[in-house]
Amino acid sequence: MNTLTSHQSIDLEKVKKLPNSLQQIIQAIYETEDLSPARVKQIVKKANVQEEELMPWADYDHPLEDCYGRKMVYDGGFFDMMVMSWNPGDFSALHDHGYAQWGAVQAFGAAEHAIFWVQDTEIRTLSRQVMKAGQIVGVGHQLVHQMGNSGQEKYLSLHIYGNYDREESVTADARIFDLDDQDIHRADGGAFFALPLDQIKKREACPTPDFLTRLRHQVELMRRVQQAEKANQNQSGKSLEALENDLFDSKHWDSFVDDLEEHTNEKGHHNHSVFWKLLNWELKEAAQLQSELSAFENKEDHFQTYAELYDDVIGQPCLDGFMGQYMRFFIEKYGIDFGNTTLLSIGCGTGLMEQFMVDELGMNTDNLYGIDISEAMVKVAQTRINAEVGNALELDPAIRMWDLTFCGLNVFQYLDHQFLQKVIHQVAKITKPGGYFFGDFITPDHIRWYPNVMHSTSGDIISLRSPELIEKDNYMYQCSTIVNVSKKTGKMRITNEGRHERFLPPLRKVRQLFEEAFDGGVDVYDAVSLQPIPEDADTCTSTRYLVVAKRK
Repeated sequence: MNTLTSHQSIDLEKVKKLPNSLQQIIQAIYETEDLSPARVKQIVKKANVQEEELMPWADYDHPLEDCYGRKMVYDGGFFDMMVMSWNPGDFSALHDHGYAQWGAVQAFGAAEHAIFWVQDTEIRTLSRQVMKAGQIVGVGHQLVHQMGNSGQEKYLSLHIYGNYDREESVTADARIFDLDDQDIHRADGGAFFALPLDQIKKREACPTPDFLTRLRHQVELMRRVQQAEKANQNQSGKSLEALENDLFDSKHWDSFVDDLEEHTNEKGHHNHSVFWKLLNWELKEAAQLQSELSAFENKEDHFQTYAELYDDVIGQPCLDGFMGQYMRFFIEKYGIDFGNTTLLSIGCGTGLMEQFMVDELGMNTDNLYGIDISEAMVKVAQTRINAEVGNALELDPAIRMWDLTFCGLNVFQYLDHQFLQKVIHQVAKITKPGGYFFGDFITPDHIRWYPNVMHSTSGDIISLRSPELIEKDNYMYQCSTIVNVSKKTGKMRITNEGRHERFLPPLRKVRQLFEEAFDGGVDVYDAVSLQPIPEDADTCTSTRYLVVAKRK
């Protein structure tokens, strides 16, 4: 029961100066018995606080060493009411609330909020979400969490913390988790990253974080120290260079791989959606920081970093898995003499497939040419074959025609749906009479095969993929968000390759479009088994198919 004592008597004069909504909350706290996080949350919700009412306590110009603004609104002895101010990029450290037993937080912007599971020897991220403006969360004694502003707009938040057994300093002796030093810092002020050494009351041993929890902690710590060093205000004793070296040190690779193996099956599909969401979230934040610290990212070409890893993760596995096999099949089945034919590769990528044609299938280098829309890919391809930046939709038969035209790895499906028919007809025009087009596509149900985790043969690159089916203008697409993690250079390099959309036309529709453009016949095979696919089929076993089309 709530047994009010003298120290809990309300300061009426001070309370009367506050906005009505805050008065209502304070009065309810004094009057309600046995407060809990859920009850405080309901009290705050009923009060209907508006952000503009909190503006007298806004502190967006807080000192740089503070991770956010922090102002006391009302000190009720056994409870505190505070307003926090969050500029874009402001983040608290992982923390609890000292002596607080109950309370609530209401954020008036898109606050990023994470909750952690803490045991004696381990700390893990339970959840991370972006709150809706006005959303309220309850706060209990066991809560270890983190708040921050990862958006572009500043906002305020209202915080209430209480403990019936306290007469003052409800949030004192809070635990702040420094996962860099593996320490818990006891402090009485804000839950700030990189606390000045004189604000740390004492240190305790910290539980060991899992990979993704430590990764995000180090990212936000680095950002805070980076800002402090720019202003010559770094009083934490931490070195920005040391933090960067440690954050991307390959010594963390095994922890990353162990976490992945725990949460994926033998086919590379994840078995824990919350973990998968969190891992990708934290990796993207690390990728953004690494990009800011480095000069290797080309903002104009999102294949810039992907090109360097593409062969290991996609090209070579696909060449070994099915493409080399279907190329040999095409040559033998249709009696093609690669040594005496010309070939244009459309969407040649890094030129790996074309190099295979030269080295293994007898193609004459001078008779082979590649084009790709990505300058980064072409730069790699030019180390292997003759290639240039080019657009398949702009191919002109008046300039040159080819005995063979080729398009591998479903490149045509990266075009918007409105261009598929046009590109097929354009390719037919530049294919000589008697010549062939051959290339592979994916079925509309390719997502059933598509793994979430792909490993390079060498084991030093891991590609994380999050596919989903989306509708666009009444057409279906497979949209895949890709994050690559590599240790090829001796350090962990994390790159967010963005979203890649592939148009998913019905298999029969693709056959029909080729039959309209090529008058010499069209054959369709499962690209892996190389078995013919019936004309009325919707899919095939491998979810990849090979199209061979001839011009008369």
